[in-house]
Amino acid sequence: MGLAVAVSVHQGYPLDLTWYAVAQLFAWTVHVMTHYCNEYFDLDADRANVYFTPWTGGSRALVDGLVAPVVSLGAGFVLLSASMLMMAAMPSWQARVLATAAVVLAWFYTAPPMKLNYRGAGEVTVAAILNGLWPAVAAMLQAGTVPMLLVAVLAPTALLQVARMMVMNLGDRRSDATVGKRTLPVIIGYQPAVNLIVGAQPVAYAMLTAFAVLGWVPWLVWAAMAATAPLSVWLVRQLRGGAMRDLEPRRMTPVVFWASNHVSLIVAAAMLGVILDAARRSASPGALAALGAVLTGYGVLFAHRLWLAHHAPTRVGRDRRRAASAATPRTVDRAKPLGETADG
Repeated sequence: MGLAVAVSVHQGYPLDLTWYAVAQLFAWTVHVMTHYCNEYFDLDADRANVYFTPWTGGSRALVDGLVAPVVSLGAGFVLLSASMLMMAAMPSWQARVLATAAVVLAWFYTAPPMKLNYRGAGEVTVAAILNGLWPAVAAMLQAGTVPMLLVAVLAPTALLQVARMMVMNLGDRRSDATVGKRTLPVIIGYQPAVNLIVGAQPVAYAMLTAFAVLGWVPWLVWAAMAATAPLSVWLVRQLRGGAMRDLEPRRMTPVVFWASNHVSLIVAAAMLGVILDAARRSASPGALAALGAVLTGYGVLFAHRLWLAHHAPTRVGRDRRRAASAATPRTVDRAKPLGETADG
C-alpha cells in the first residue's frame, strides 16, 4: 500500500491520508480474514504436518486446541463483512471491482468450492493479491488510476512472490500430499519446483533491468531494488544445497524466513527509491515525510521479525517434537511414501 501511494505522489498526485488509511485498513482486514479462513480450512493439513517451522504449517492454534475451529471460521466471516463495508465506501466502481476481486481470491484461497491452493493456483493467487490487486486499490483511491510505474515495479516482485510461496509450500509438501492439497510443489515434484524457484530469481531482476532500460522504471528505483539481489543469490545457494529436501526445520527455517522477507524487502526498497526520486523531482515535502514515516515503520516491523526469527526456533522445535510424538505411527509412516512420491 505504501509503495502504491508513493508512486502516486511521484506521479504528481496529492497525498490523501484518509484514503491511504482506508486502503491500509482494507488490506489488513482482508489479510487477517485470510489467516482465520486458512486456519479453519487447512486444519487437516496442519494436523498432518510434523515438519512445520515458525512460518509454515499454520499457526498451530487450532491444532493445539488453543482456539476452537468454529471461532476461527466465525472470525473470518466477521472480517469478510468488515471488508465488504469498506469496499462499499470506496468512491469509484474501478476501486470496488479491484477490491472485490482481492476479497474473492483471498477467501477462496483455501475455502470451498474453489480451494485455489488445493488446485495448484495458490502461489499465483497470493502474488495477484499482494503484488497486484491491493496496490492497485490503493492507487485507485489515491490517484483514480493505476500508474504504469506501479505496474512496472510490481511485475518482478509478483514473480518473486510466486517463487516465495513455492518455497513455503515446499516445506509443507509431505503433509499436503497426505490430505490431497495439491500445491505446485506437490503437483510437479520437489526438484522441478526448486528449479522453477531458482530460475525465477534472475528472470525477476532481468525484467526489472529491462524496464529501467526502457525508461519505465527510474534508475534510482532500479538501484534500490537491485540491492536486494544478494538475497536471491543466497536463496539459490540454499535450495541447490538441499536445504528443503529433507524437511529439517533447522535448515528450512532460515530459508522460508528470508524467502518471505525477500519480497517485502524488495517492495520496501522500491518505495525508498520512489521516495528519493520524487524528492529529486521536488515533490511535496510533507507527503515525502509521511511516506518516510511509513517506511520507517516497516523497518521497525522487520527488526521485530528478525528478533522473532532468532527466538522462535527453540519454541517450534519443542512444539514439533510434541506433534511428532502425538502422531500415530500409521500417520507418520503414511506421510513418508506419499511425500517421497511428491518429491519426484
